Amino acid sequence: MKNKQFGLIKPIFAVSLAYIGLIGYPILGLAQPRNSSDSIQIRFQQQEQDGSGRGRPGRRGGTGSRGDCPPVEVSLTALMPDSNSGSSVEAHPTLWFYVPYQSGEVREGEFSLQDEQNNDVYRTNFTLPETPGIVGFSLAAAAPLEVSKKYQWYVKLYCSEQRSSAPVFIRGWVERVALKPELARQLQTVTTPRERIALYAQNGIWYSALSELAKLRRSEPQNATLNNDWANLLRDVGLGNLAQKPILGEVNVQQQKSL
Repeated sequence: MKNKQFGLIKPIFAVSLAYIGLIGYPILGLAQPRNSSDSIQIRFQQQEQDGSGRGRPGRRGGTGSRGDCPPVEVSLTALMPDSNSGSSVEAHPTLWFYVPYQSGEVREGEFSLQDEQNNDVYRTNFTLPETPGIVGFSLAAAAPLEVSKKYQWYVKLYCSEQRSSAPVFIRGWVERVALKPELARQLQTVTTPRERIALYAQNGIWYSALSELAKLRRSEPQNATLNNDWANLLRDVGLGNLAQKPILGEVNVQQQKSL
């Protein structure tokens, strides 16, 4: 009798184990580690290369109204740290700024790049997109930036037909930096754009992080993760008020004058 009962218990026990296994499989699946990119934090850390907190002379924000340009709530603003300087690993970086004007309100834009002795190395005119927003200016047509050299750039917007009228302007600095060996090694191991952007931001390489994230976010405007990354990056340099402004892409260069 006992053997017969034991015989009945064995298949019941086996079925129970199989049932538990079926239930346990998705539970185990849920317990698997999330994609490594999910835990990435893109936050900018300013690097004080000279040990000083002082920034270079610059003008991150233009005046609310100047010359014949209409008054605006948020002025022309360079997307850069409040030190007025940003670094890049690219020989031809893209600089970014917020323009509060419609294209019809600005007759002409001018961009110039100078070395530390105030000699022009590049100068050009450009036109703006039709609506206000964040625009990029690529230095692709300029001579390659030299490593460890600092360059001052200007953006001037003329709203009057008279060139003698005072423009709205901003100015800042850009420096091309060489990758440190450890950072170069880390960049070789990344598998996603967000990982690369996070490394640039953590190492204080502002323009490289900003440009890659701007282009990524523009390609996926509804991506909540990228929108949060963008807001964090701008907040880290005190520009959180621009986080919701649309990214419009690059300006249209009219004339290229590489000097």
